[in-house]
Amino acid sequence: MNNVLADQTLGLKRRIQDDLRRLDEIYRVGVEIEICLLDDKSLPVNAHALIKELSTKYDVDFEYGKCQFEVKTAPISMHGLSSVNVFFEEFIDYLDIAIKKVYKNKNVIPVFLGGNPSPEIFKKKSITRKERYLNIYEWQKKLANIEIDGQEFKPCDIATAIQGFHLHLQGLNPIYTTHMFNYILNLLPSAILLGSNSRLFAGKLFSLYEPRVYLYDHSEQQNSGFPAIAKYLDRIEDYVDYIASRPGRDSTTDYFGLEKDRHDDLRIRLNSPYYRVETRIMSVQPTPKEIVAMIEFFIGFLYRSILEGKPLRPLSSIREERLAVIRTGYNSKTHFDISETAKTQLHVAKKGLKDLGLGPEYIGILEKRLENKTSPGEYVTRLWESNYNGNVYQTVSEIIQHVWDKTKNNSPLL
Repeated sequence: MNNVLADQTLGLKRRIQDDLRRLDEIYRVGVEIEICLLDDKSLPVNAHALIKELSTKYDVDFEYGKCQFEVKTAPISMHGLSSVNVFFEEFIDYLDIAIKKVYKNKNVIPVFLGGNPSPEIFKKKSITRKERYLNIYEWQKKLANIEIDGQEFKPCDIATAIQGFHLHLQGLNPIYTTHMFNYILNLLPSAILLGSNSRLFAGKLFSLYEPRVYLYDHSEQQNSGFPAIAKYLDRIEDYVDYIASRPGRDSTTDYFGLEKDRHDDLRIRLNSPYYRVETRIMSVQPTPKEIVAMIEFFIGFLYRSILEGKPLRPLSSIREERLAVIRTGYNSKTHFDISETAKTQLHVAKKGLKDLGLGPEYIGILEKRLENKTSPGEYVTRLWESNYNGNVYQTVSEIIQHVWDKTKNNSPLL
Protein backbone atom coordinates (compact mmCIF):
# COMPACT_ATOMS: atom_id res chain seq x y z
CA MET A 1 0.00 0.00 0.00
CA ASN A 2 1.41 3.42 -0.95
CA ASN A 3 1.86 6.20 1.59
CA VAL A 4 -1.09 8.29 0.38
CA LEU A 5 -3.50 5.37 0.59
CA ALA A 6 -2.10 4.28 3.96
CA ASP A 7 -2.62 7.77 5.38
CA GLN A 8 -6.17 7.88 4.03
CA THR A 9 -7.16 4.52 5.48
CA LEU A 10 -5.67 5.47 8.85
CA GLY A 11 -7.63 8.73 8.80
CA LEU A 12 -10.86 6.90 7.93
CA LYS A 13 -10.36 4.43 10.76
CA ARG A 14 -9.83 7.27 13.23
CA ARG A 15 -13.00 8.96 11.97
CA ILE A 16 -14.94 5.70 12.35
CA GLN A 17 -13.79 5.32 15.96
CA ASP A 18 -14.86 8.88 16.71
CA ASP A 19 -18.29 8.21 15.18
CA LEU A 20 -19.16 4.91 16.87
CA ARG A 21 -21.77 6.46 19.15
CA ARG A 22 -23.34 8.92 16.71
CA LEU A 23 -27.08 8.65 16.07
CA ASP A 24 -27.91 9.60 12.50
CA GLU A 25 -31.34 9.18 10.95
CA ILE A 26 -31.55 5.56 9.76
CA TYR A 27 -32.69 4.43 6.35
CA ARG A 28 -32.64 7.77 4.61
CA VAL A 29 -33.10 6.69 1.02
CA GLY A 30 -31.27 7.76 -2.13
CA VAL A 31 -32.09 6.28 -5.53
CA GLU A 32 -30.25 6.31 -8.86
CA ILE A 33 -31.81 4.76 -11.95
CA GLU A 34 -30.40 4.40 -15.44
CA ILE A 35 -32.51 4.68 -18.59
CA CYS A 36 -31.77 4.30 -22.30
CA LEU A 37 -33.35 5.82 -25.41
CA LEU A 38 -34.47 4.03 -28.57
CA ASP A 39 -36.59 5.24 -31.46
CA ASP A 40 -39.63 3.47 -32.87
CA LYS A 41 -37.36 1.58 -35.28
CA SER A 42 -35.48 0.09 -32.30
CA LEU A 43 -32.36 2.15 -32.98
CA PRO A 44 -30.32 3.81 -30.18
CA VAL A 45 -30.78 7.57 -29.78
CA ASN A 46 -28.09 9.90 -28.41
CA ALA A 47 -29.30 11.16 -25.02
CA HIS A 48 -26.92 14.10 -24.61
CA ALA A 49 -29.33 16.82 -25.79
CA LEU A 50 -32.05 15.40 -23.55
CA ILE A 51 -29.70 15.36 -20.55
CA LYS A 52 -29.10 19.08 -21.01
CA GLU A 53 -32.85 19.71 -21.08
CA LEU A 54 -33.63 17.50 -18.07
CA SER A 55 -30.78 18.99 -16.03
CA THR A 56 -32.65 22.28 -15.76
CA LYS A 57 -35.03 20.60 -13.31
CA TYR A 58 -33.53 17.26 -12.16
CA ASP A 59 -30.21 15.76 -11.09
CA VAL A 60 -29.48 14.00 -14.37
CA ASP A 61 -26.10 12.94 -15.72
CA PHE A 62 -24.35 11.12 -18.54
CA GLU A 63 -23.78 7.39 -18.49
CA TYR A 64 -21.24 5.09 -20.17
CA GLY A 65 -23.29 4.76 -23.36
CA LYS A 66 -24.37 7.74 -25.46
CA CYS A 67 -27.99 6.54 -25.47
CA GLN A 68 -28.08 6.28 -21.66
CA PHE A 69 -28.59 8.70 -18.78
CA GLU A 70 -29.15 8.50 -15.04
CA VAL A 71 -31.41 10.39 -12.66
CA LYS A 72 -30.88 10.68 -8.90
CA THR A 73 -33.11 11.62 -5.98
CA ALA A 74 -31.97 13.71 -3.06
CA PRO A 75 -31.85 11.79 0.26
CA ILE A 76 -35.40 11.11 1.48
CA SER A 77 -36.62 10.04 4.93
CA MET A 78 -37.88 6.46 5.10
CA HIS A 79 -41.13 7.94 6.44
CA GLY A 80 -41.51 9.72 3.11
CA LEU A 81 -41.21 6.68 0.84
CA SER A 82 -44.41 7.67 -0.94
CA SER A 83 -42.55 10.77 -2.12
CA VAL A 84 -40.14 8.48 -4.04
CA ASN A 85 -43.14 7.25 -6.01
CA VAL A 86 -44.32 10.84 -6.55
CA PHE A 87 -40.82 11.99 -7.53
CA PHE A 88 -40.53 9.40 -10.29
CA GLU A 89 -44.13 9.93 -11.48
CA GLU A 90 -43.38 13.64 -11.89
CA PHE A 91 -40.02 12.93 -13.49
CA ILE A 92 -41.60 10.56 -16.02
CA ASP A 93 -44.24 13.16 -16.90
CA TYR A 94 -41.51 15.76 -17.46
CA LEU A 95 -39.38 13.22 -19.36
CA ASP A 96 -42.25 12.63 -21.79
CA ILE A 97 -42.58 16.37 -22.41
CA ALA A 98 -38.82 16.93 -22.72
CA ILE A 99 -38.41 14.12 -25.26
CA LYS A 100 -41.06 15.63 -27.51
CA LYS A 101 -39.37 19.02 -27.20
CA VAL A 102 -35.83 17.78 -27.91
CA TYR A 103 -36.57 15.16 -30.60
CA LYS A 104 -39.23 16.98 -32.62
CA ASN A 105 -38.98 14.88 -35.78
CA LYS A 106 -38.48 11.48 -34.21
CA ASN A 107 -40.54 9.13 -32.04
CA VAL A 108 -38.15 8.48 -29.15
CA ILE A 109 -39.02 5.99 -26.42
CA PRO A 110 -37.32 5.87 -22.99
CA VAL A 111 -36.66 2.26 -21.99
CA PHE A 112 -36.96 1.22 -18.34
CA LEU A 113 -35.42 -2.23 -18.86
CA GLY A 114 -32.22 -3.62 -17.35
CA GLY A 115 -30.87 -4.58 -20.78
CA ASN A 116 -30.94 -2.55 -23.99
CA PRO A 117 -33.11 -4.56 -26.41
CA SER A 118 -31.94 -2.83 -29.61
CA PRO A 119 -30.39 -5.19 -32.21
CA GLU A 120 -28.11 -2.27 -33.16
CA ILE A 121 -26.70 -1.43 -29.74
CA PHE A 122 -23.28 -3.01 -30.38
CA LYS A 123 -22.91 -2.21 -34.09
CA LYS A 124 -21.30 1.19 -33.53
CA LYS A 125 -18.97 2.49 -30.86
CA SER A 126 -21.26 4.50 -28.58
CA ILE A 127 -19.13 5.41 -25.56
CA THR A 128 -19.73 8.79 -23.93
CA ARG A 129 -16.58 10.84 -24.38
CA LYS A 130 -15.73 11.45 -20.73
CA GLU A 131 -12.29 10.61 -19.38
CA ARG A 132 -13.52 8.04 -16.87
CA TYR A 133 -15.59 6.14 -19.42
CA LEU A 134 -12.85 6.24 -22.05
CA ASN A 135 -10.35 4.86 -19.52
CA ILE A 136 -12.73 1.99 -18.70
CA TYR A 137 -13.18 1.33 -22.42
CA GLU A 138 -9.41 1.14 -23.04
CA TRP A 139 -8.94 -1.20 -20.07
CA GLN A 140 -11.77 -3.51 -21.09
CA LYS A 141 -10.61 -3.71 -24.71
CA LYS A 142 -7.82 -5.99 -23.49
CA LEU A 143 -10.18 -8.52 -21.92
CA ALA A 144 -11.46 -11.73 -23.51
CA ASN A 145 -14.90 -11.82 -25.11
CA ILE A 146 -17.90 -13.05 -23.11
CA GLU A 147 -20.19 -15.75 -24.50
CA ILE A 148 -23.87 -16.37 -23.84
CA ASP A 149 -25.97 -18.82 -25.86
CA GLY A 150 -23.28 -19.03 -28.54
CA GLN A 151 -23.07 -15.25 -28.99
CA GLU A 152 -19.92 -13.31 -28.08
CA PHE A 153 -19.77 -9.81 -26.61
CA LYS A 154 -16.83 -7.46 -26.17
CA PRO A 155 -16.40 -6.48 -22.50
CA CYS A 156 -15.81 -2.83 -23.47
CA ASP A 157 -19.32 -2.66 -24.99
CA ILE A 158 -21.36 -4.23 -22.20
CA ALA A 159 -21.95 -1.16 -20.02
CA THR A 160 -23.48 0.72 -22.98
CA ALA A 161 -26.39 -1.73 -22.86
CA ILE A 162 -27.26 -2.29 -19.20
CA GLN A 163 -29.33 -0.10 -16.90
CA GLY A 164 -29.26 -0.47 -13.14
CA PHE A 165 -31.09 0.69 -10.03
CA HIS A 166 -28.79 1.76 -7.19
CA LEU A 167 -30.27 2.01 -3.71
CA HIS A 168 -28.48 4.05 -1.01
CA LEU A 169 -29.52 3.56 2.62
CA GLN A 170 -28.10 5.57 5.52
CA GLY A 171 -26.98 3.83 8.69
CA LEU A 172 -27.33 4.96 12.30
CA ASN A 173 -23.57 4.85 12.87
CA PRO A 174 -20.59 2.70 11.80
CA ILE A 175 -21.69 -0.30 13.90
CA TYR A 176 -25.25 -0.33 12.55
CA THR A 177 -24.01 0.21 8.97
CA THR A 178 -21.82 -2.88 9.31
CA HIS A 179 -24.92 -4.91 10.22
CA MET A 180 -26.76 -3.45 7.22
CA PHE A 181 -23.97 -4.55 4.88
CA ASN A 182 -23.93 -8.09 6.27
CA TYR A 183 -27.70 -8.57 6.09
CA ILE A 184 -28.00 -7.11 2.58
CA LEU A 185 -25.59 -9.81 1.39
CA ASN A 186 -28.28 -12.30 2.47
CA LEU A 187 -30.89 -10.49 0.32
CA LEU A 188 -28.94 -10.39 -2.96
CA PRO A 189 -30.21 -13.65 -4.56
CA SER A 190 -33.83 -12.74 -3.75
CA ALA A 191 -33.35 -9.22 -5.11
CA ILE A 192 -32.12 -10.71 -8.41
CA LEU A 193 -34.97 -13.24 -8.46
CA LEU A 194 -37.72 -10.67 -7.87
CA GLY A 195 -36.18 -7.78 -9.83
CA SER A 196 -34.77 -9.44 -12.98
CA ASN A 197 -35.42 -7.25 -16.02
CA SER A 198 -32.94 -7.97 -18.83
CA ARG A 199 -33.66 -11.23 -20.67
CA LEU A 200 -34.36 -9.31 -23.89
CA PHE A 201 -30.91 -8.03 -24.71
CA ALA A 202 -29.38 -6.69 -27.94
CA GLY A 203 -32.22 -7.98 -30.09
CA LYS A 204 -32.29 -11.48 -28.66
CA LEU A 205 -34.12 -13.31 -25.90
CA PHE A 206 -31.44 -15.08 -23.86
CA SER A 207 -31.79 -18.26 -21.84
CA LEU A 208 -30.17 -16.71 -18.75
CA TYR A 209 -32.63 -15.34 -16.20
CA GLU A 210 -30.62 -12.12 -15.66
CA PRO A 211 -28.02 -11.62 -18.45
CA ARG A 212 -27.25 -8.08 -17.27
CA VAL A 213 -25.53 -9.24 -14.08
CA TYR A 214 -23.71 -12.13 -15.79
CA LEU A 215 -22.30 -9.87 -18.52
CA TYR A 216 -21.34 -7.10 -16.12
CA ASP A 217 -19.56 -9.51 -13.77
CA HIS A 218 -17.46 -10.86 -16.64
CA SER A 219 -16.78 -7.48 -18.27
CA GLU A 220 -15.42 -6.07 -15.00
CA GLN A 221 -13.37 -9.15 -14.04
CA GLN A 222 -12.36 -8.75 -10.38
CA ASN A 223 -13.93 -5.28 -10.02
CA SER A 224 -17.54 -6.36 -9.70
CA GLY A 225 -19.80 -9.14 -8.47
CA PHE A 226 -20.32 -10.51 -5.00
CA PRO A 227 -17.86 -8.77 -2.63
CA ALA A 228 -14.62 -10.78 -2.46
CA ILE A 229 -14.64 -11.00 1.33
CA ALA A 230 -13.65 -14.17 3.19
CA LYS A 231 -16.09 -13.59 6.06
CA TYR A 232 -18.77 -11.20 7.25
CA LEU A 233 -17.56 -7.81 8.42
CA ASP A 234 -16.93 -7.47 12.15
CA ARG A 235 -16.60 -3.70 11.79
CA ILE A 236 -16.41 -1.08 9.03
CA GLU A 237 -12.63 -0.95 9.33
CA ASP A 238 -12.64 -4.43 7.74
CA TYR A 239 -14.32 -2.92 4.68
CA VAL A 240 -11.75 -0.11 4.54
CA ASP A 241 -9.00 -2.74 4.50
CA TYR A 242 -10.87 -4.67 1.79
CA ILE A 243 -11.08 -1.64 -0.51
CA ALA A 244 -7.46 -0.65 0.13
CA SER A 245 -6.27 -4.18 -0.67
CA ARG A 246 -8.06 -4.48 -4.03
CA PRO A 247 -6.15 -3.46 -7.16
CA GLY A 248 -7.57 -0.52 -9.08
CA ARG A 249 -8.06 -0.45 -12.83
CA ASP A 250 -5.09 1.85 -13.19
CA SER A 251 -2.58 3.25 -10.74
CA THR A 252 -5.27 4.74 -8.48
CA THR A 253 -3.80 5.69 -5.11
CA ASP A 254 -6.88 7.41 -3.69
CA TYR A 255 -9.19 5.44 -1.38
CA PHE A 256 -12.33 7.08 -2.73
CA GLY A 257 -11.21 6.37 -6.29
CA LEU A 258 -10.81 2.70 -5.37
CA GLU A 259 -14.19 2.77 -3.61
CA LYS A 260 -15.89 4.23 -6.70
CA ASP A 261 -14.22 1.69 -9.01
CA ARG A 262 -15.43 -1.27 -6.92
CA HIS A 263 -18.58 -2.21 -8.83
CA ASP A 264 -19.54 -4.90 -6.33
CA ASP A 265 -23.17 -5.85 -5.74
CA LEU A 266 -22.91 -3.92 -2.49
CA ARG A 267 -20.66 -1.13 -1.23
CA ILE A 268 -20.19 0.93 1.91
CA ARG A 269 -19.82 4.58 0.96
CA LEU A 270 -17.59 6.75 3.14
CA ASN A 271 -17.42 9.72 0.76
CA SER A 272 -19.75 11.90 2.87
CA PRO A 273 -20.11 12.69 6.59
CA TYR A 274 -22.66 9.87 6.84
CA TYR A 275 -22.37 6.08 6.66
CA ARG A 276 -24.26 4.54 3.76
CA VAL A 277 -24.66 1.20 2.03
CA GLU A 278 -25.22 1.15 -1.72
CA THR A 279 -26.88 -1.85 -3.36
CA ARG A 280 -26.09 -2.11 -7.08
CA ILE A 281 -27.37 -5.58 -7.97
CA MET A 282 -30.84 -4.64 -9.28
CA SER A 283 -31.98 -3.84 -12.78
CA VAL A 284 -33.94 -0.63 -13.21
CA GLN A 285 -37.61 -1.38 -12.54
CA PRO A 286 -40.27 -0.47 -15.13
CA THR A 287 -42.46 1.71 -12.88
CA PRO A 288 -42.14 3.93 -9.79
CA LYS A 289 -44.33 1.61 -7.70
CA GLU A 290 -41.98 -1.30 -8.44
CA ILE A 291 -38.98 0.81 -7.45
CA VAL A 292 -40.62 1.62 -4.10
CA ALA A 293 -41.58 -2.05 -3.61
CA MET A 294 -37.90 -3.02 -3.76
CA ILE A 295 -36.97 -0.23 -1.33
CA GLU A 296 -39.63 -1.43 1.14
CA PHE A 297 -38.25 -4.95 0.84
CA PHE A 298 -34.75 -3.84 1.82
CA ILE A 299 -35.70 -1.46 4.63
CA GLY A 300 -38.22 -3.81 6.26
CA PHE A 301 -35.95 -6.84 6.08
CA LEU A 302 -32.93 -4.97 7.42
CA TYR A 303 -34.76 -3.36 10.31
CA ARG A 304 -36.37 -6.57 11.58
CA SER A 305 -33.30 -8.76 11.00
CA ILE A 306 -30.94 -6.40 12.82
CA LEU A 307 -33.45 -5.88 15.65
CA GLU A 308 -33.81 -9.65 16.19
CA GLY A 309 -30.17 -10.50 15.45
CA LYS A 310 -31.24 -13.12 12.91
CA PRO A 311 -28.57 -15.68 11.93
CA LEU A 312 -26.55 -14.86 8.83
CA ARG A 313 -26.39 -17.49 6.11
CA PRO A 314 -22.99 -18.89 5.01
CA LEU A 315 -21.38 -16.65 2.40
CA SER A 316 -20.53 -19.68 0.28
CA SER A 317 -24.23 -20.61 0.09
CA ILE A 318 -25.22 -17.07 -0.91
CA ARG A 319 -22.56 -16.99 -3.64
CA GLU A 320 -23.79 -20.31 -5.00
CA GLU A 321 -27.42 -19.20 -4.89
CA ARG A 322 -26.61 -15.88 -6.57
CA LEU A 323 -24.94 -17.63 -9.52
CA ALA A 324 -27.80 -20.13 -9.82
CA VAL A 325 -30.48 -17.42 -9.83
CA ILE A 326 -28.67 -15.40 -12.50
CA ARG A 327 -28.73 -18.47 -14.74
CA THR A 328 -32.08 -20.11 -14.04
CA GLY A 329 -34.19 -17.91 -11.74
CA TYR A 330 -37.04 -19.81 -10.09
CA ASN A 331 -35.69 -23.08 -11.49
CA SER A 332 -32.44 -22.75 -9.52
CA LYS A 333 -31.17 -25.94 -7.88
CA THR A 334 -29.09 -25.24 -4.77
CA HIS A 335 -28.99 -26.43 -1.15
CA PHE A 336 -31.83 -23.99 -0.43
CA ASP A 337 -35.19 -23.45 -2.13
CA ILE A 338 -34.82 -19.91 -3.51
CA SER A 339 -38.58 -19.32 -3.61
CA GLU A 340 -38.93 -20.29 0.05
CA THR A 341 -35.99 -18.08 0.98
CA ALA A 342 -37.56 -15.12 -0.80
CA LYS A 343 -40.94 -15.84 0.79
CA THR A 344 -39.41 -15.88 4.28
CA GLN A 345 -37.48 -12.67 3.61
CA LEU A 346 -40.60 -10.90 2.33
CA HIS A 347 -42.42 -11.99 5.49
CA VAL A 348 -39.61 -10.58 7.65
CA ALA A 349 -39.67 -7.35 5.60
CA LYS A 350 -43.40 -6.86 6.14
CA LYS A 351 -42.91 -7.27 9.90
CA GLY A 352 -40.11 -4.71 9.81
CA LEU A 353 -42.21 -2.22 7.85
CA LYS A 354 -45.02 -2.63 10.39
CA ASP A 355 -42.55 -2.04 13.25
CA LEU A 356 -41.44 1.17 11.56
CA GLY A 357 -45.01 2.30 10.87
CA LEU A 358 -44.36 2.36 7.12
CA GLY A 359 -47.27 0.46 5.69
CA PRO A 360 -46.41 -1.61 3.69
CA GLU A 361 -47.65 0.10 0.50
CA TYR A 362 -46.16 -1.65 -2.54
CA ILE A 363 -44.25 -4.71 -1.33
CA GLY A 364 -47.30 -6.74 -2.31
CA ILE A 365 -46.07 -6.35 -5.92
CA LEU A 366 -43.09 -8.53 -5.03
CA GLU A 367 -45.31 -11.06 -3.27
CA LYS A 368 -47.39 -11.37 -6.45
CA ARG A 369 -44.22 -11.84 -8.51
CA LEU A 370 -43.15 -14.62 -6.19
CA GLU A 371 -46.59 -16.25 -6.14
CA ASN A 372 -46.66 -16.29 -9.96
CA LYS A 373 -42.93 -17.11 -10.26
CA THR A 374 -42.37 -14.12 -12.46
CA SER A 375 -40.42 -10.85 -12.78
CA PRO A 376 -40.34 -7.91 -15.21
CA GLY A 377 -37.86 -9.90 -17.31
CA GLU A 378 -40.25 -12.85 -17.52
CA TYR A 379 -43.13 -10.51 -18.39
CA VAL A 380 -41.09 -9.15 -21.31
CA THR A 381 -40.23 -12.73 -22.31
CA ARG A 382 -43.93 -13.53 -22.64
CA LEU A 383 -44.46 -10.37 -24.68
CA TRP A 384 -41.69 -11.45 -27.03
CA GLU A 385 -43.08 -14.94 -27.40
CA SER A 386 -46.57 -13.65 -28.19
CA ASN A 387 -45.54 -10.73 -30.45
CA TYR A 388 -42.55 -12.03 -32.40
CA ASN A 389 -43.38 -12.29 -36.09
CA GLY A 390 -39.92 -12.83 -37.55
CA ASN A 391 -39.09 -9.10 -37.58
CA VAL A 392 -36.80 -8.39 -34.61
CA TYR A 393 -36.87 -4.60 -35.02
CA GLN A 394 -40.66 -4.41 -35.16
CA THR A 395 -41.09 -6.74 -32.18
CA VAL A 396 -38.60 -4.80 -30.05
CA SER A 397 -40.37 -1.56 -30.98
CA GLU A 398 -43.76 -2.97 -29.95
CA ILE A 399 -42.37 -4.22 -26.62
CA ILE A 400 -40.62 -1.00 -25.62
CA GLN A 401 -43.74 1.02 -26.49
CA HIS A 402 -45.86 -1.34 -24.39
CA VAL A 403 -43.49 -1.06 -21.41
CA TRP A 404 -43.27 2.73 -21.78
CA ASP A 405 -47.08 2.96 -21.68
CA LYS A 406 -46.98 0.97 -18.43
CA THR A 407 -44.21 3.23 -17.10
CA LYS A 408 -46.13 6.41 -17.86
CA ASN A 409 -49.25 5.08 -16.16
CA ASN A 410 -47.27 3.65 -13.20
CA SER A 411 -48.91 0.30 -13.88
CA PRO A 412 -46.65 -2.54 -12.62
CA LEU A 413 -45.80 -5.40 -14.98
CA LEU A 414 -47.79 -8.27 -13.50
